Amino acid sequence: MISNSHLSSMSQVLDFYVHTATYTIKALQCSEFPSLKQFEMHVQVMPWAEAEQLFCALSQCNACHTLEYIVIFSFDSDIDPEEESSDDSLTAITKFLRFTQLQTLGLVFENYPVYLDNDILLRAMSSWPHIRYMTLANHQLRQPTVTFRGLFDALRLCPDLDSLQLHIDAINIDIDPETESFQHTSLHSINVGFSNVEDIEAAAHIISSMLPCVEKVKHGDVEEWDKVNELLESFKSSAEPVIPEAAPAI
Repeated sequence: MISNSHLSSMSQVLDFYVHTATYTIKALQCSEFPSLKQFEMHVQVMPWAEAEQLFCALSQCNACHTLEYIVIFSFDSDIDPEEESSDDSLTAITKFLRFTQLQTLGLVFENYPVYLDNDILLRAMSSWPHIRYMTLANHQLRQPTVTFRGLFDALRLCPDLDSLQLHIDAINIDIDPETESFQHTSLHSINVGFSNVEDIEAAAHIISSMLPCVEKVKHGDVEEWDKVNELLESFKSSAEPVIPEAAPAI
């Protein structure tokens, strides 16, 4: 745990390694941290209600024009699942919209998904034009509410995004890459977690044509995405120019 002696209202970096979030919440409530640039927290146990208190306390810091980095890991290994609602979702994204200089956002939670849909994702990318890295990871297998259309509408607003992890609805495909001219050429890494996909060829065409720098889709051991990756490799191979052999010297 970070000690009180290391805390200052002018701190630019806050790192917490704690068992619960209680101390961190109190620390955030005691100062506005107007110079804060980086916040990182690793917590072993954080129930849903405590997580929401943490997001609220962090959002109230007077760092809306300075905070560039937020990473929170919560593995909740000691939480009794019977005491927590399986329907709870975390509202971190809407709480953090005020941090307009955000470049890195990593939220990894064992027991709860961070709520995200097309509208919220669009609002987030509108608020974070400098975002480069974004990971929303959890083990809750719920139907994703971000579609391909919502994803690409949001990507238009964050030209510097290089790495993205989130669950997407790849079952209900709502975009036709042949009618779209948009390409996001900065994104090199995309991880769809445990998202399911049915139309392998359609998903591969979307990624190949609209995310040309993505060579492989990372995923949580969903066999169909391996097939998507095989097609991506095939598309790339067929698109590579064939260099003719030099004519033998006479």
